[in-house]
Amino acid sequence: MPDPLLRDYQEPKVLVVDQSSENRALICECLRQLPNIRAIATGDSEQALRIFRESQPSLVLLDTTLAGTDGIALTRKIRAWEQGNNDNGVSPWTPIVFLSSVTDEHLLAEGIVAGGDDFLCKPVSEVVLLAKVRAMLRISTRQQEIWKVHRQLKDIAILDSLTGIPNRRHFDDTLAAEWKRCLRTETPLSIVISDVDFFKQFNDIYGHQAGDVCLKAVAASLSESLFRIEDTVARYGGEEFVAILPGTDASGAYAVAERMRQSARDLHIPHERGIDGRVSCSFGVASTRPSVDKAPLQLLRTADAGLYAAKRAGRNRVALESE
Repeated sequence: MPDPLLRDYQEPKVLVVDQSSENRALICECLRQLPNIRAIATGDSEQALRIFRESQPSLVLLDTTLAGTDGIALTRKIRAWEQGNNDNGVSPWTPIVFLSSVTDEHLLAEGIVAGGDDFLCKPVSEVVLLAKVRAMLRISTRQQEIWKVHRQLKDIAILDSLTGIPNRRHFDDTLAAEWKRCLRTETPLSIVISDVDFFKQFNDIYGHQAGDVCLKAVAASLSESLFRIEDTVARYGGEEFVAILPGTDASGAYAVAERMRQSARDLHIPHERGIDGRVSCSFGVASTRPSVDKAPLQLLRTADAGLYAAKRAGRNRVALESE
């Protein structure tokens, strides 16, 4: 689905759906009086739905009588598609204005219940049409602003303010969800916990501001080491990070952790009390196949035990801990 925020940076699109080619031409000609408006016209309901999905218009002007289906049925399909594309807890909502030569109160009521927002009788006055389009585009703009604020608020809730990667809360929610999914699909689930070696000494030597810069760089390197969209790395707390690898077995998780370890080393951040004078990280890996007699916390504790084993063994290494 196209990102609804893209509407903020593109000219508003108005989808005109009318069975009559003459009516479509007249409406599009009228819309040209408004600056920065792009009109897309069709007389076919299936094509209209396809255009709607692909172009995400800011407004739909819809004839109530169409070939193949009526405008009210098309409205229901549009609203169903929007509800199915719920993003960040908010479904998109595009204003729909019905155009009809029939002034029927029951038809008007049915259209509004189906998801329409307004109704204009044909022949439509040019002045009224332009005023209505302006008003609906204002509503569309406000809706997108609300969507944007909602997404920003959700980002604040799930992202770590320093590193920009997911925070502990998001990790906890994701682990619970992935545990259930892997239990249902009978697939493995792995955890990788990492810790920046000698980070307290780093802060003591270079200062907390440099420490923040270091954590940002390490977070980015760990995140970039994950190649699959379903994998997640989050800041667990302080200088600790944790990755969730659904569908990955122990050997695969170990390989990912080793890639993350090398990525952190390749930053070449100086640390006079670090391993060979550079910042490094230690990693603990644990893997299991979720079952009803196990819990996510057990997997987390096992990975944590692996992290401590890596530190005891000299740091800047990966330790795979068995259950």
